[in-house]
Amino acid sequence: MWKSKHMKFLTTTEFDRKSILVEFENFDNTKLDVGDKEIFEKLKIKFKQKDYSIISEQEIQFLQKNPKESWIGYLIHRWKFSYYENYKEFPDFPLYLILEPISICNLKCPFCHQVDEKFLKNKSQLGMMGFELFKKIIDESQSGGTKAITLTCRGEPTMNPEIGRMLEYCKNKFIEFKMNTNATMLNEKLIHQILDSNLTDIVFSVDSYYKEEFESLRVGANFEKVLENIKKFVEIKEKNYPDSRIVTRISGVKMLDEQDPEKFKEFWENIVDFVVMVNALPKWDLYSNSKEEMSKSPCHYLGRSLSIYFDGSVIPCDMDYQGVLNMGNVKDNTIKEIWQGTKYKELFNSHKNNERGKHFPCDRCPA
Repeated sequence: MWKSKHMKFLTTTEFDRKSILVEFENFDNTKLDVGDKEIFEKLKIKFKQKDYSIISEQEIQFLQKNPKESWIGYLIHRWKFSYYENYKEFPDFPLYLILEPISICNLKCPFCHQVDEKFLKNKSQLGMMGFELFKKIIDESQSGGTKAITLTCRGEPTMNPEIGRMLEYCKNKFIEFKMNTNATMLNEKLIHQILDSNLTDIVFSVDSYYKEEFESLRVGANFEKVLENIKKFVEIKEKNYPDSRIVTRISGVKMLDEQDPEKFKEFWENIVDFVVMVNALPKWDLYSNSKEEMSKSPCHYLGRSLSIYFDGSVIPCDMDYQGVLNMGNVKDNTIKEIWQGTKYKELFNSHKNNERGKHFPCDRCPA
């Protein structure tokens, strides 16, 4: 899987995997529809054979934080997420949506498109999603069967003044509900809004454990302030929300040879639930990449997820930060119409048939 190649879980959690099989053996699968029942049986066989390859640190964190009655639905969802990455079939509706509350960021990280002057000078690319459009997307995605939502994309989500309402509107509507943040704008009010929303995962985008390195990578951020904000988040969670199921994650980008993943892990592992490091990809400026950068395999995003930018434009993945491969707009069409439309199917089939080179910028994208 793409994730295992590019993301490294630096921390591990003790977990009795046998307890998963116990839940499967005690579960009445007559409650499931035909498709989910078939997946349930496949998973049950795997677990009986002691094959727990689907269970990474990410899944363990969810299982530990959530009641056992939610495990079956979650693991069926995660199985689909893995299955459709392999281009075997095309689901009726995206399993996962990546939504952009805002395309603007308060930092200028050297590995990010926010340092691309062409992007920053194109005012049509810069803006915030309004609440009514956000609400329409959430309503459609919930009724269509999407099980996972992440608030992220090109900007810093907490910069949208409507973020509190957005979080509240998503409450308890999805199996996985995640937000990525650089943690620079966290304050007590926002922390309570996040925890009140029953967000399942919060990812703090932090790449180092000491000031000089951190501030060279997260340009414009103050290390002491970010550390204070993250500690304040954990403190409020433990004091005011002792039953919260939210998983806290530090996610760093490995850009420099001198970055030390072990010391990074040691610093953060006692503050958050788990720590990961993602290899930096040669994507800024993606559009000027050599075609030699093109991945040799189909894009892992296609057939599973869509990115929806602040203005409603639908993009196959947010690697395409200029929105060249615009599939349509949710202001004009439903998510399902775009997902099942000719334009998206053509792109999907090109990748499936190892012809991604026919499409720009897929022909130079490393993902």
